[in-house]
Amino acid sequence: MKVSLRIEQLSAMVCKPYTHVWDCCCDHGFLGQLLLEREQAGCVHFVDVVPALMQQLEVRLEQDYSRHSWLVHCLDVAQLPLDKYTDDQAPQLIMIAGVGGDLLVDLVTAIRQAHPGLPLEFLLCPVYHNYKVRRALAGLSLGLVNECLLEDKQRFYEILHVSTESAEPVSAVGDRMWDFSSAVHQSYLLQTISHYQRMSGNPRQDVSAELTAYQGLLPDFVCS
Repeated sequence: MKVSLRIEQLSAMVCKPYTHVWDCCCDHGFLGQLLLEREQAGCVHFVDVVPALMQQLEVRLEQDYSRHSWLVHCLDVAQLPLDKYTDDQAPQLIMIAGVGGDLLVDLVTAIRQAHPGLPLEFLLCPVYHNYKVRRALAGLSLGLVNECLLEDKQRFYEILHVSTESAEPVSAVGDRMWDFSSAVHQSYLLQTISHYQRMSGNPRQDVSAELTAYQGLLPDFVCS
């Protein structure tokens, strides 16, 4: 199974076994299948709202992963039935990647509100709006487990692993992920600052907080 660098990195960031892992907005289910092959979960749940995709995925899982434990759910990610799988009170891992930042925030918020007492972990890779996503995660009392910045096919991605049980704050602009000795990281920071500088020219959009926060990383960039 050939997968993208982004999917490989997401899989690599699952560093411990889980009883239940939810591969949400899973499309072809590549991420969840990697975890099945690595036996990182007692059960992998594949979730998407598109019936045709889930039917095709179920056929492929029956052919290639019949010896593994998995379930296919055709439903809205905001309605995950997490309460049905809490017998051991171990944290469940919810993976959401490849969706816009606004939708991702809506989904994580809905899940947290629906299950306020459950120990949960989220592995997230938003498309755009990373600053907004990070601020929202902090507001939902989710702490940082790990984070990563990578470039895949000339696009930059931030990957965030957060948990209800972590006390480490989620930085609005990233903390652990930066390596300013890397040309990729340097390029991403400069590109992000340029993006907010362009947006600041629109009087109807106040991005002063975002611009100040990313510009605050420049001293570390210069000293690297």
